[in-house]
Amino acid sequence: MLHTALYGVLVVGGVCLISLIGFELVHRLVPTQSRQRHNDVAGFIYAALGVIYAVLLALVVISVWEEYQAASETVEQEANSTAEVFWLGYELPDPEGARIQELARSYAEEVVHKEWPLMAQANQPVLEQEAGTPAGWDLIDDLRATLHGFEPQTKSEEQLYAEGLDQVGRLGDSRRTRLIASEEGVPGILWSVLIFGGIATVGFTYLFGLQSTWAHRLMVVTLAAVIGLVLFTIAALGHPFSGGARIGPGFFELVLKRMETSKLSDLR
Repeated sequence: MLHTALYGVLVVGGVCLISLIGFELVHRLVPTQSRQRHNDVAGFIYAALGVIYAVLLALVVISVWEEYQAASETVEQEANSTAEVFWLGYELPDPEGARIQELARSYAEEVVHKEWPLMAQANQPVLEQEAGTPAGWDLIDDLRATLHGFEPQTKSEEQLYAEGLDQVGRLGDSRRTRLIASEEGVPGILWSVLIFGGIATVGFTYLFGLQSTWAHRLMVVTLAAVIGLVLFTIAALGHPFSGGARIGPGFFELVLKRMETSKLSDLR
């Protein structure tokens, strides 16, 4: 968080500095009296431009925030499904029950220790077995195969069997959604529109002529700071697993801790 905050300060500060340099150039090249004569007309045009850009920024921020929340909920669902499969293994007879618990714990460890660092670097987790350690999809396939190989003998075992298949299906769906979310972000063309709109909005303020140059500078810097902060927020939230406000593996770490300390674990 400290690194993100420092980076945000540098970005916003850079935007303010560039906007102030642009203002000083225009102020030196175009006299204030000349710009004052067009304040009324420029004000109407600037009002329309400001509304359009403000609406665009608001829509993008809302969209990015909703996708960020959806990604967090997906991780929570995936961790909960992993835990449910683990507890279900305790109810099943051996050797299937112990095997299911072992696979569920291995999956949680794979996600926390291998996949999350890769996603934090904007890389995709490996799809195949590597160095003798099964990848995430292999572990889910093993869970499904273990359940398919189990033959229920009682009514309660039939219910556990059906519940297990359902939870493994949810686990696979949540994992797939998480991996897709880790690759998504704000499209490049939309970034182009946002940046151009910000430059136009700030640059248009140079065309006004005010008697107080310091007041004009303050207005320009304030507007540039707000726009820079909003754009930085979009960038931080746009990549939920690798951005400045990335989602951590806290849900899975909690599940792993419960697996290690629970009385329902057969792996201790």
